Amino acid sequence: MLQQNTTKRIGYWFLHLHEKFEVGTAEALQGERLSRRQWQVLHALAIGVDTVDDLDIAFAPFLAFDRVSSYSLLVAELTQRGWVKEEGRSIRLSESGLAAHARAEILVEEHATHSLAGITESQFIAANEVLSRIAHNLDSEESQRE
Repeated sequence: MLQQNTTKRIGYWFLHLHEKFEVGTAEALQGERLSRRQWQVLHALAIGVDTVDDLDIAFAPFLAFDRVSSYSLLVAELTQRGWVKEEGRSIRLSESGLAAHARAEILVEEHATHSLAGITESQFIAANEVLSRIAHNLDSEESQRE
């Protein structure tokens, strides 16, 4: 059994990191008045996600954590700031939204540099792949029970 001699197993680290990312990202983005989730949506739009449905799919685990069924209200908040333009079901960043994303991305990158100090790119990729594999295994197990 992996990690049999510790109370800090993988679930502990998931929750610990999640809280640290929530707080640290919020602190980093405080000057932009952005939460971590708002940043994630802003960034997703910047890289080409273009509907609320696709945002909801991309951030499904966060929907459950945030106890909401959709990020449509979050998109509406960003729209009210003038950062998002809605055209039917399609959404995209406005010029001011692109500028806000660029400012926020610098802050997030600074936070990430500190958070990932001492970790090589290959270690980061490997850790991500391991976590993805664990999630896949658990998703497969869940679908087999249904």
